[in-house]
Amino acid sequence: MKPLEDDLQEPTVIGINFGTSYSSIAYINQDGRPDCIANEDGDRQIASVITFSGVEELTGTRAQEQIVRNPDKTVAQFRAALGVSFADLKSLNASAAPVINKDDIPSYSISLNDEAEPVIFSAQDITVKYLRRLRESGEAFLGKKITGAILSIPSFFTELQREALKEAATVAGINVLQLIHESSAAALACGVGQDKKNQDKTVLVGDLGGHSFDVTVISVRSGIYTILATAHDTNLGGAHLDELLVTHFSTEFKKKSKIDISGNRKALAKMRAACEITKRTLSQSTVSPCSVESLADGIDFHSNINRTRFDIMATKFFNRCADTIEEVLRKSDLDASEIDEVLLVGGSARIPKLTAKMRSLFPEKTTFLSGYEPDEVIAYGCAIQANLIAGYNQEDIDASVHPVTTLTPHTTKHVGFVAANGSFHTIIPRYTPLPVRRTIEFANSIDSQKEVYLAVWEASHTIETETLPVEKSSEANESPEPEPETVQRVVIKPETLLAELVLSGLPEKKVGEVKLEATITIDANLKTTMVLREKNGKAVVKAEMASSA
Repeated sequence: MKPLEDDLQEPTVIGINFGTSYSSIAYINQDGRPDCIANEDGDRQIASVITFSGVEELTGTRAQEQIVRNPDKTVAQFRAALGVSFADLKSLNASAAPVINKDDIPSYSISLNDEAEPVIFSAQDITVKYLRRLRESGEAFLGKKITGAILSIPSFFTELQREALKEAATVAGINVLQLIHESSAAALACGVGQDKKNQDKTVLVGDLGGHSFDVTVISVRSGIYTILATAHDTNLGGAHLDELLVTHFSTEFKKKSKIDISGNRKALAKMRAACEITKRTLSQSTVSPCSVESLADGIDFHSNINRTRFDIMATKFFNRCADTIEEVLRKSDLDASEIDEVLLVGGSARIPKLTAKMRSLFPEKTTFLSGYEPDEVIAYGCAIQANLIAGYNQEDIDASVHPVTTLTPHTTKHVGFVAANGSFHTIIPRYTPLPVRRTIEFANSIDSQKEVYLAVWEASHTIETETLPVEKSSEANESPEPEPETVQRVVIKPETLLAELVLSGLPEKKVGEVKLEATITIDANLKTTMVLREKNGKAVVKAEMASSA
């Protein structure tokens, strides 16, 4: 991959996290760090909403405010309608303009002028208008034309949705360098796998957005990202927590005022906007107010809720999040103990109870990454990736695999050796892209050792379930006996011998004084080569064998 030599102007690239509820734009600042760009209204998190006021188009917060005042001319959640047929479209925000069927394409009927005929805009038309505003906001902030951008996409996007997004961005004047998974962007922004001391990790990324929960397991091997499995619930997100609060406070308002707002579209929009603020406050405080002026029939509403009550209300929500985590672990054939790091992103990732629930699913050794803005980190990753590939030919970018999943073959089994005590030591973990080369160093284990033997094996990976015996109490009581506890454990057993070597002619020295080095290489054709040698010495031996890994 070679940079364009004839490019006289330094590229100006950005990262865009285009979300269903909110979007963000990021760039690499003068300090070399990613940062979010604020739009003209000062919003770093820009509401994915567009409203029409005559010939004027508003986006972000100003458009979001019009959901209450002018809902029929305001479009929200249009990303969910992008690239899908009307028949496959799921229910969207009932407070904004409704989706209509135009030749099986999700569309919106908007009256730009009360005296004229309504104009039909498809979801793609709306997306073009919104992305154009994001580009203009970025150019206004940076003071120059943007030459390229990386856009994030959820793992559940179909090929049609990807193409529709790329086409809309192109029409909006955005040169799309790449579309990358939101999980990969988040992991890249947090430096996952960039630590040279420990580059082999298995990471779980949970993205809880406004309307979906997307979970991905990523294998990181020597800085290369490979998506092992994904699981998602497209009916689970922060907006569903808002609805729990809307139902709760609507019931309370009905008890106090005897007014039912369940069929009042405008009152529900007001309540929904207030409940979103209440939910966010609960992530920082133990008690949060909810206030709406003139909710219905000129009556104001004022109340509050504490975090404990909110957590109880959302129990089923948190359990569904846990179910999605367990689903992705099953798909990837991994036990929770094999997850090295967990990264929770999305605005709703700030909810303390959600983090506590996720922690309960993993052992203490699993690290939960922190110290970042969960609703900005995806845009950060897009900006980092854009900066990495800026200035390269598009053909080279298209062929590039960093940092998204690669199409190269991978090892499906662990490769390592069996220690003297019978335990298996992994050198090349499974899901490592090929070709791969790993080196281990060790020393002589006995005095005056003249030769050393080393065998390399492929190992099977199984998850076994064990039922622990119940300890019977010696005390006589009528309480029921406790249920037996079941635990899972990962079992790795040597299965196939790949290569074995005996290295002779070692100098007769004390234990630990003879330094040895073994290099194992598996090429793209699964041929395994092992070289065993004495460091700073002449003794070298080599073996080759076909691998089934």
